[in-house]
Amino acid sequence: MSVQVPGLTGVTAIAAGWLAGYALRRDGSVWAWGNGGPLGDGDTDSSSVPVRVTGLTDVTVIAGGLGAAYALRGDGTVWAWGMGGAGRLGNGSTESSSVPVQVSGLTDATAIAAGGGYYVTLLGGAAAYALRTDGTVMAWGTSQQLGNGATANSSVPVPVSGLAGVTVIAAGPFNGYAVTG
Repeated sequence: MSVQVPGLTGVTAIAAGWLAGYALRRDGSVWAWGNGGPLGDGDTDSSSVPVRVTGLTDVTVIAGGLGAAYALRGDGTVWAWGMGGAGRLGNGSTESSSVPVQVSGLTDATAIAAGGGYYVTLLGGAAAYALRTDGTVMAWGTSQQLGNGATANSSVPVPVSGLAGVTVIAAGPFNGYAVTG
């Protein structure tokens, strides 16, 4: 049986995270419901109805990850909220945040993707990716998912090795993907 999420109209995109759902509305606002940590409304309580993610406007793309969520704004900046373990918020910290924080150094992103699986949670993290206007990809979070041969997590975006001319990115539970073209 399916049910309509209450209170949402004008939705242009949806994303699923670990225990939370996200909706992007036509007005550029983001709404979340589910498990409290990654809702982005400044609270840590869960919500069975959508709550507005604090402080985000002009959002064009959303992504849900493992205990964290991401938003790309029209100005090319990327914002993250939720669990900070392994540096998955990309702001130079491993602290969690109940409101969106800006991902360090990204001002020219055109797409975002996020991944992570339950087993990765036991190890402490997940990863997120951003496609830049020059066709390169940046990654942050769990070391094995950064695509640069790293053996340490990164709390700030680092270049994915060997990729140029990327047009599309995606993320799975334990890895990232890119289409070059």
